[in-house]
Amino acid sequence: MTKFSRRAMLAGIAGGLAAPALIRPAAAATTLKVSTSFPNDPKFSTARIWYDLFLPRLKEATDGQVATQFFPDNQLGQEADVVNQVKLGVVDMMLVGTSIWTNVVPEIGAFDLGYIFADYDHMRRVASSPGGEAVRQLLVKKAGVHFPAWGRNLGARNFMTKFAFKEPAELAGKKIRCLPNPVVTETVKLMGAAATPMAFGEIYTGLQAGVIDGLEHDAPTIISAKFYETAKNFTLTKHIHTPFGAFISDRTMTRLPAAQRDGLIKAIQQATDEHFAKAGQIEADATAELKKLGVTISECNRGAFREHVRPMWDRFAERTPAAKPLLDAIRQTENG
Repeated sequence: MTKFSRRAMLAGIAGGLAAPALIRPAAAATTLKVSTSFPNDPKFSTARIWYDLFLPRLKEATDGQVATQFFPDNQLGQEADVVNQVKLGVVDMMLVGTSIWTNVVPEIGAFDLGYIFADYDHMRRVASSPGGEAVRQLLVKKAGVHFPAWGRNLGARNFMTKFAFKEPAELAGKKIRCLPNPVVTETVKLMGAAATPMAFGEIYTGLQAGVIDGLEHDAPTIISAKFYETAKNFTLTKHIHTPFGAFISDRTMTRLPAAQRDGLIKAIQQATDEHFAKAGQIEADATAELKKLGVTISECNRGAFREHVRPMWDRFAERTPAAKPLLDAIRQTENG
């Protein structure tokens, strides 16, 4: 058994939560590699929940002619590495938030601007606008990936820390892990913390070793990755509502027969819609579970944080003029 296959097997059986890693139709014409950094948790992992919804829809939409192999827990590398693999067509699909693509397509960083969205429904209205469609086209042009459906994470991003706080001043000097993304990094910095970019797979050991004092993420992901074991304060900053979904390599799309390509897109759209509808309840369940696990859930002065972050909206517009249609759509759709 190769080193790679041992890793895949162990990741699949860890904790008794084996993923439905492979669909094996009798004569599958295509097998797609699906990668994610999210854990292999069927209850609280954004990617695993989406994937479980996707599998039956893919089988139906492609008449079983497309198989998928699921690689959770960074099995194929950290997110930045997998982005390159998707661009090259080595990995066919990546289940991830839009944030990781900002380094390649700066315009998509508008979705990470702190406090720019009222909620996830506001985000999706913007994504469905001509500005959102323009960003999808830029993903194909600049990054070589298709994004068939705008989904959501299982909650807004909040702070999980080893200390309590309510005001921006109380974050001074505190090292908070953020995505290696310039927009998210600036957001966390403006909120008052020492923003510390770090790959997802390094967070747990970073908390253990004291390299970071906390992180920002949604409640379900914090549970599935067990970050609550080393940090016990979950503060509802609700600073970012990041889109999530399936990114498909353009090279994969090009080589698929038309019927399989159409079926794949249809299945992705259906799974994303259902995932979006379920997400709010999953977030509520995860927050309640955190309480049971001994985590303190706290409110904060979100108005103060929003005022600290707001100046970056104009700076982003100046640096990224091609994002103007998207920023206009954000303002125009704020009230539904």
